[in-house]
Amino acid sequence: MGAPSAENGWIAASLREAGELLRAQGGNPYRAGAYLRAAESVAALGRPIREDFDRQGPAGLQRLPGIGAGIAAAIAEMLITGRWAQLLRLRGEADEAGIAAAHSSEHPGERPSVEDLLDVDREYRAKAAAGRLALIAPKRLNPQGKAWLPVLHTQRGGWHFTALYSNTARAHELGRTRDWVVVYYYDGEHREQQCTVVTETRGALAGKRVVRGREPECRELLLSATEA
Repeated sequence: MGAPSAENGWIAASLREAGELLRAQGGNPYRAGAYLRAAESVAALGRPIREDFDRQGPAGLQRLPGIGAGIAAAIAEMLITGRWAQLLRLRGEADEAGIAAAHSSEHPGERPSVEDLLDVDREYRAKAAAGRLALIAPKRLNPQGKAWLPVLHTQRGGWHFTALYSNTARAHELGRTRDWVVVYYYDGEHREQQCTVVTETRGALAGKRVVRGREPECRELLLSATEA
């Protein structure tokens, strides 16, 4: 088997593994199915998928059956970097630098409301405390290999969410591994963005859960709830 065919096989296997992990972790069956269908499409392709990407970029990948904008971006990430941050996270292998690089661009006009994000945070922390979530074993900062990190897959409207406690060095240093919640969110095309929800320590929102970077919206939500 030549290198291009091996690359197709690796990408198909990565997409298939992501779909299977989502199913095992209680993820949305639609998302899991989309990854599995995309895996079949890549596996059945009679040419190196890199040729489609080299000719037309992600748009060329979207012309393949079962591959939309988000999965095309995932395949492009694999072709460019040799890794897929989302799959690493599902395995419990993601690192801070890789996550930051994968999510360096935000689309402010295309994101869920702070009300939905805070509700996902509430659901995650409640289910984690009750022991009702699947646990994964992070590869970083976990020398004993213990499966301690709860993971939640949930949905609000057209958005799909994955929530996990932060396993960054900074969260460990400050003792915030059970406070900082990283929420990844995906639109109908499986395009991914992220935010972090924390307990505010200063100002008018002290003691309240807030979405970092969207504090004014959280303040407005709190005021409207108080006035209701």
